[in-house]
Amino acid sequence: MKVLITGIGIVGKSTLRRQLLKKLQTAGAKVEHFDADCFGEIRHPLDTTCLKKIPKEFSDDVVYLIEDVHATMDQAVLPLSVYDLIIYLEPSFFTQILFWLPRMNRWFALGHYSWEKETGWQGNGRPGSLSNLPGILKDFFRDIYNRKRWITDDWQKIGQCKNVQVVRPSWSRQGPRFTF
Repeated sequence: MKVLITGIGIVGKSTLRRQLLKKLQTAGAKVEHFDADCFGEIRHPLDTTCLKKIPKEFSDDVVYLIEDVHATMDQAVLPLSVYDLIIYLEPSFFTQILFWLPRMNRWFALGHYSWEKETGWQGNGRPGSLSNLPGILKDFFRDIYNRKRWITDDWQKIGQCKNVQVVRPSWSRQGPRFTF
């Protein structure tokens, strides 16, 4: 089974992928997970098995969790039609801002921001450098400004697919929560 986890940026896709991985493994399922962003480093201990290429052939007895923020775009790793289930994370306006706050703090502390598969990280690599703030804030305001259009564009493509599950992420003091 191939499960796509998608949605606009900074809405908890990786956290949901990791939570589903743990729950499915605990239930005894064979699970493989992938992040189409192709990060070159481990961002979370569960991601150690995530740094591999998506297979060309899929086994029927394995659940494949594939996180792809670009799934509705030309650079998607697989066409939408191959997925057995599409999980679309659609946060409220306020929730998206709450997701962004710790991300901006982490990026500032690390000295880089805005990962893209083609270009890598932006920023000067100096933790706490004030010169990274304009770029971080530019990305934040761009995402907030464009969120409605991006969600509409995504729905024009995934709305034609069957087996789409909308998830409403929310933010709590313990981190992201997901409502199916």
